[in-house]
Parts: sequence; C-alpha cells; structure tokens
Amino acid sequence: MILLLGELVKNLILRLKDGGIENPSLDAEILVSGVLEIERYKLVTDRDRLLTKEEIQKIEKYTLRRLKFEPVAYITGVKEFYSVDFIVNKDVLIPRPETELLVDMAIYWGGTGAKVLDLCTGSGAIAVVLKHSRPDLDIYASDISEKALKIAKKNALGILGPKKINFIKGDLFTPFDGEKFNLIVSNPPYVDAALKGKLQKEIDFEPEIALFAGNKGTDVIKKIIEDSADHLEENGVLLLEIGSDQHDFIHKNGKKCGFTVSILNDYAGLPRVATLKK
Repeated sequence: MILLLGELVKNLILRLKDGGIENPSLDAEILVSGVLEIERYKLVTDRDRLLTKEEIQKIEKYTLRRLKFEPVAYITGVKEFYSVDFIVNKDVLIPRPETELLVDMAIYWGGTGAKVLDLCTGSGAIAVVLKHSRPDLDIYASDISEKALKIAKKNALGILGPKKINFIKGDLFTPFDGEKFNLIVSNPPYVDAALKGKLQKEIDFEPEIALFAGNKGTDVIKKIIEDSADHLEENGVLLLEIGSDQHDFIHKNGKKCGFTVSILNDYAGLPRVATLKK
C-alpha cells in the first residue's frame, strides 16, 4: 500500500473522530509525528512524503491503542510539561498543564538555596522542572511507588544529569523523621475515590494510587496538612494542588493546623493551588 503523509493524517483524524476521541486532530498529529520522529509542522510541509510499510504499521498499532482510549502520552511514552519532555508510562500520572501553576508558585516561594520537598513526585515532573528552573534549590522528592521513582530518576538523569535530586521511597513524611524544609510542594491524590470508573475513559489507564483518595478526595491532603507543620522551618510554605471543590476544606483544616491559607485559581478560573504559610 502506497500512502502519502497528508492523506494518512487526514484519514486518521476521521477515524479518531468517529471513534469518539475528544481531540482527534491533535492526537493524530502527535501520534504520527511521534512515530516519524519529526516536528508537527512537518506533517504539513512534508505532506507529499511517501510512508514506508513499517511506518504505516506502527502508526496503525498506535491508532488501535488510542481507539481503546489509552492516553496519547502512554502510547508515545512522552509528555511535555513546562516545555520539557518527560518519560511517562502507566506507573506514573500523566503531568497536566494545570500543575504548571503549582510549579510557578514553587519557583516564587523557593528562597535562594531553599531546601524543598516534593511529595508524591510520580514522574518527577515538579521536582525536575524546579531544579531545571532553579538550580540553587536543594530538592528532595519522594513517592510510595518504587516503579514511579524509577521513572522519576530516569527523567532527572536525562534532563538534569546525575545526582541533582535526592530521591527517597516512602509514604509521605515517613522517611523524613526530624527533617525540616523551607518549602513543601505536592500534587497528591485528590480525586474522590467514589468516582473510580465514572470519569473519562482515559483516566482508567492511570495509576489509581496517584489519583484517588477517600473522604471525597481529602484523605491524603488532610494528612499532608496535619504533618507538614512538623516538617517546615519557621516561615516555611506548603503548596498543594487541590480539587476545584476542596476550597472550603483546605481553609478549614489549614487554619486548624496554624497556617495562613490562600488559594489561587487556575487559568480556567477554578481553585487549583493552595498556599499554606507557617
């Protein structure tokens, strides 16, 4: 079969659209450019390029996976976050654009040479981008998942070089007994566990441990708030990504633990990043 690049992309967009994929044009472009290892603009400039049998077969394989609603990032193995490409697989949550706001706030609150802890690091996206943007920061990153830490370490090594971040396995503050930080940042599991299997199909592919928490998604957040006071230096700051319906919960529990609380909306106007000052 002889296929031109432009013709294949056009057909792929239609297939994804008919298959119920939300962003068929974008997904088609990412999948095809990923297989061909080219920039997306070349899908237009090189639209008359003849594709090889092997290229067509690989694109078809990717297409069938996407039609089963597997996220594009898991298919290609890469997700851009804060203009940096991260390795991702089903062991880690896919970094979201909304989390870039959390990074912005961490860059702002991290004083010169500050000691920073990234809890629930997952792919390492937050910790790596922080170190990439602020080499002066002394960054620790932890996760309960050994598999997630393996990916985080790969990302740190590939993007930053060796031994730039201190990675530690453990459940929240368990590995940090007696240690204090100037800044603690976390994108914890905050989705209501009752919603498992009821959200968009792509989410079913992501690790439950990184997404869901009990008590309407507040269990892990509550524990972080309660325990962080013992792990923050004077005038230290805790930054949390939160669900859009957790505004009141954060204010109530933050104040109860002695924090001054403020919450920043994301670009969609939804509560997204909580700042808790000691």
